[in-house]
Amino acid sequence: MTDPKTLCVAGASGLVGSQITKVALEKGYRVHGTMRDAGDPNKRPHLMALPGAEERLTLFSADASDSASFSAPLEGADAVFIICFPPIYQGRDGTPARELDRTRGWDEVVRPMRDGCLNVLEAANRQGVGNVVLCSSTSSTNPPEPVAVKTEENAISDPEKQMDEGKFTAAEKIVMERAAQVFCDAHDMRLSIMLPTMMLGPVVLPQHLEGDSMAMPARLHRGENARHDRVPAGSMSMSHVEDVARLFLTAYETPDARGRYFAVYDSVPWQDIYAEIGRHVPDAQLPAPLEGAPEEPTRFDFTRRDSLGVTMRGIPTTIRETFDWLKSEPFR
Repeated sequence: MTDPKTLCVAGASGLVGSQITKVALEKGYRVHGTMRDAGDPNKRPHLMALPGAEERLTLFSADASDSASFSAPLEGADAVFIICFPPIYQGRDGTPARELDRTRGWDEVVRPMRDGCLNVLEAANRQGVGNVVLCSSTSSTNPPEPVAVKTEENAISDPEKQMDEGKFTAAEKIVMERAAQVFCDAHDMRLSIMLPTMMLGPVVLPQHLEGDSMAMPARLHRGENARHDRVPAGSMSMSHVEDVARLFLTAYETPDARGRYFAVYDSVPWQDIYAEIGRHVPDAQLPAPLEGAPEEPTRFDFTRRDSLGVTMRGIPTTIRETFDWLKSEPFR
């Protein structure tokens, strides 16, 4: 890449944001990465150790509650990847989100994510950034009436119903998506929305081993209990985190890509997931066997995902690579 374009990764120290940063540097881009504290001694060294980081990665301190803080990292950027909104699981005083009333659930869980996203978009618009890739979640793909096969068009959550049921952590994602789409349409910005769930694979920062996706395999690798006492009857959507990062970048690089894209390989019964894990850590404290038959996993139509041309690793490969990497003791 003779004249590398600059990409802004809002949330460069997160699980997905750090992978996007890593892959973008590998592809020759310049990256402006944002963090709440760009000097964080527990995060900065790992990002700056990425190949190409010394020459082409600049880290900025920015907070989504302050739109102006994104002006500098977005200056000269051709695209912004908004990856800085992990799920909010509790209110300001620590009350679990599911226990909040409707007013507090909106004010303390749903609205902060929506407003934060709009703050980043407003800064991007001021700087003339026309390409946006937003990280949402499959929690926004649960329509009021179940569908036999989910597509990006028919699997859309109803935030009002979710909030009525106290599911504020789920509602925050679809509310954010809708607000982002309205904003981007009004300002002629191309928006792609990626919908991942559980992501495994090698990670960039040690803190990622404590997050929702990687905590379970990390615990099993250490000889601790899994997240379940008994194998659940349900299923889980899963993907390799590097494949997810490549989906984000390919959506940016594909001029006609816009709208929602599933960012999962497939949905697999937990029974099969734990069976595969057991092949790599046979002495781990796996959950008790499932009682009865597993439920049918969620079915997806991956036509739009596959249109991006990214080859996704299968579940056995993703699990094998995860445990092979953990066994290498990467952060010692």
